[in-house]
Amino acid sequence: MLSILIPTYNYYIYDLVLNIHEKCLKENFDFEIICLDDNSDANYTKANKKIEELSSCYYKINSKNKGRVATREHLAKLAKNKWLLFLDADVIPKNDNFITKYLNYIDKDYKAVFGGFYYDENSNKKHLLRWKYGKQKEEVTAQKRNLNPYKVIISANLLIKKDTYLSLSKQVKTNTYGGDLIFAALLKEQNINILHIDNEVIHLGLEDNKVFLKKQKEAVKLLYDSVEKREIINHDNSLLKTYSKIKKYNLDIFFSWFYKSFNKRIERHLLGQKPKILFLQLLKLSYLSYLYQKN
Repeated sequence: MLSILIPTYNYYIYDLVLNIHEKCLKENFDFEIICLDDNSDANYTKANKKIEELSSCYYKINSKNKGRVATREHLAKLAKNKWLLFLDADVIPKNDNFITKYLNYIDKDYKAVFGGFYYDENSNKKHLLRWKYGKQKEEVTAQKRNLNPYKVIISANLLIKKDTYLSLSKQVKTNTYGGDLIFAALLKEQNINILHIDNEVIHLGLEDNKVFLKKQKEAVKLLYDSVEKREIINHDNSLLKTYSKIKKYNLDIFFSWFYKSFNKRIERHLLGQKPKILFLQLLKLSYLSYLYQKN
């Protein structure tokens, strides 16, 4: 009935698998849990090997590092069931009825169901920027997400039909950070019937501030490249829509200048003790404007 798929790289996932396994056993249905390790360091693979001691659980290792998109696609092809539940390695279900909630939607008229994200209170300054961004931009109720269903797309907690996923994944031509932005655009372009529900996972593996800021800029570059290559045409991406508005009034020239003049100062603020997400959005918009002006 359901294949639960967990891609991982340099992360201990036994506790997550045990948590999901116990929930599946309580429901007494046909399931499998497949974990695919993207060639992690030996200490991780050795610790995660005990996953195979659990019934209907499988732990496989890529012979070389293939990246997030390729690993997830391989997992989908390994799955025996027509419904897939993708979970990232660094999450844990928020509620005890996590699996039960998803099973309720398997026979409904949807191709994909997104459960959502949740962030616990953060006490680590090294992760403050990532935590604030998650709280403000990703921790969104299902009611709000369903008002604009293709806007907040997080594949780290996703129930989807196998054929739908494989059809979409082969169109995602990147292994860099930001692949969900392309995935969201493809869902909208192909009018895939999706639903958002309140069935959150807690995001545990927060990147430190410098890594997250670097990834955010990589995601902006990916958006720029994808639009230029016409891989994204129809979308609900807020950054691209805002850029279109400022370009209409030739303000993109000003934002490009702003990036060249102030990006280092803004980045210092974002890596400081009181980062404002508004400044991160401003940095992303000005960086996108800079990319268009430069090229």
